[in-house]
Amino acid sequence: MIKQLFINIKSFPTFIKNSIISFFDTILYKLRVWYNFYSMKFFKTEFIPLYIAFLVVLITSIISLFVVVYDTNSHISSYRKMQQLFEDLDYDLQKIRDGEQDVPRIFIKTLPSDFNMIESKKDKKDLFIKFLLPLILKKNEELLANRNKLLDIDNKIKTFQSISKEDENFIKQMQEEYKTSTGEIKDILVKLDEISVSMALGQAIQETGWGESRFLIQGNSIFAEWTWGGDGMLPRSRKEGLIHRIKTFPTLYDSVDSYANNLNKTRYYYGFRQMRAKLREQGKPLYGRWLMSSMTKYSTQKDKYILEVKKIIRDNNLDDFNSVKLAPLNT
Repeated sequence: MIKQLFINIKSFPTFIKNSIISFFDTILYKLRVWYNFYSMKFFKTEFIPLYIAFLVVLITSIISLFVVVYDTNSHISSYRKMQQLFEDLDYDLQKIRDGEQDVPRIFIKTLPSDFNMIESKKDKKDLFIKFLLPLILKKNEELLANRNKLLDIDNKIKTFQSISKEDENFIKQMQEEYKTSTGEIKDILVKLDEISVSMALGQAIQETGWGESRFLIQGNSIFAEWTWGGDGMLPRSRKEGLIHRIKTFPTLYDSVDSYANNLNKTRYYYGFRQMRAKLREQGKPLYGRWLMSSMTKYSTQKDKYILEVKKIIRDNNLDDFNSVKLAPLNT
């Protein structure tokens, strides 16, 4: 009996080993059967486009894990996190002023609610310019892309080259968007141009008090544009007899976009567009201190407002930013 027990114990590991081998053989067999069945059913020629699309999505998703893209969906929960983000990007205003660095493509969606609690005046000024500068440049980039395309088409026409159906459609699109009395390309180009970076910065600073405005924090309103509809924020110090509100926007970029459209399309800023066109003809920069002279209809304070914005531009050397560019897309 003792001998028999010894034999059984001795042979027990072999039994386990054989059982495991048998188990995995069975699993592998079933996997082969499953693979053969589904490969015959699904891996057919007509499914190749679907598989390619799936691979493209998969590869794009993998790449997105390693490539950080900052756009208008970027939201920062506190001014300290915004500060840290800019530091991580080596976003240095002095380097940008000196032409040693391009402006990072970081487009903040909304300002953190504690932005107006920044104690350091220098920090607040730096952060204000840093968040707004890329938004202005982004809009200018879009405007100049359309302007250059229209200039190329105009050059083809003037040199008796044939233009494509796409070119014709683009002209019609610009005619509809930038309505002029003639519809001619030369008149559209007076409207279709970039905004002065320094003027936009100066007006934003004046309208928001370097980011103190509740219209900016609560409504993404950078330039305090008026609206007469039901929407908008009610000004606390609105004069008696006035019925306007301050227009609000989904994002900060929408406010910049609206400001540019206001300057480029409405009748109130005809003088601004004429002065800008003249500077273009003379090959001069779009200095905000010059162009502000044409902005008599932007504020009810008229000349007083113009002088205040000019002083802001001068005191903060904002004209330094007129020639800066966004960093290339491939960096």
